[in-house]
Amino acid sequence: MLLRKEFYFVRHGQTAYNASGTKEDHPPHTPLNEVGRSQAETIEPLIATLPVKTICCSPLARAQETKSLITHRLDAVHFEIEDLTECDSYTWETMTNLGPGAHGRAVDPVLSFMYRAAKGVNLALLQPGPVLIVAHGGVHWAICCLMDVEHEWAIDNCVPVHFTIETSGQWRAKKLT
Repeated sequence: MLLRKEFYFVRHGQTAYNASGTKEDHPPHTPLNEVGRSQAETIEPLIATLPVKTICCSPLARAQETKSLITHRLDAVHFEIEDLTECDSYTWETMTNLGPGAHGRAVDPVLSFMYRAAKGVNLALLQPGPVLIVAHGGVHWAICCLMDVEHEWAIDNCVPVHFTIETSGQWRAKKLT
């Protein structure tokens, strides 16, 4: 399902919607709040040390703003990938309630989103690597589910994660903070 290639992943920084705990869909133009900008600035020195060759990002404003803040010192090619866009709130709620192994029990909207997220990650992984993907919590959840990785699938804002493949062929995910 996913190309077997290491990559880095960062969920966008906090927005007012994240902070409020609302379960509504974010408008596409939702910016980071002050905390989100601070989160991005905090991880930027770590991101600057990564051997990233390509940066792929969701087109949504919160991911784009995070990408700009965390990658300005990286000498890498940038791509925007539509398939890395977040899912709607119904799909998120349904997907996260399914828990581990969700792809085996998922309903159509969840499966459609999971396969779209996988397509977006695969498009990113076709680029010279290592690749840094800046996207959303739903994308992270979906790919972790598809990889069947032992890892906290629901990650906080601006948490860098390194995905690698062990010699056994199993995906491994490690938070870098």
